[in-house]
Amino acid sequence: MIFIGGIAQGRKDLGFLQTLVCKKCGRYSSVSVYMVYTYFSFFFIPLFKWGKKYYAVSNCCQTTFSISDEIGKAIERGESVTLQEDDLEIIGMAHNSSYCPDCGFLLSPDYTYCPKCGRKL
Repeated sequence: MIFIGGIAQGRKDLGFLQTLVCKKCGRYSSVSVYMVYTYFSFFFIPLFKWGKKYYAVSNCCQTTFSISDEIGKAIERGESVTLQEDDLEIIGMAHNSSYCPDCGFLLSPDYTYCPKCGRKL
């Protein structure tokens, strides 16, 4: 008998989009929420999921925030949820981002100041 199965990680966009002031850069932007999970599959059919974690990403500076399981599950169920600044915990930033965190101007790697707004980088 041949057994084809395995354990892998998946990511699911929860279709949640909210506009708020970014906790990292202070710009008015939108955040989208997604879920990361581990799943077991048998013959390429996912059977069950576990280890769900919920995250939000800001569209201005691509900062990733962790959100609580309570809020994440409510969003997953389709309930009406409003994220507050206290609900977001910064866990990472985009490494390949080359935009000014204040004004969003495209930067060259050799800049020490933003040529548009003057922010020191």
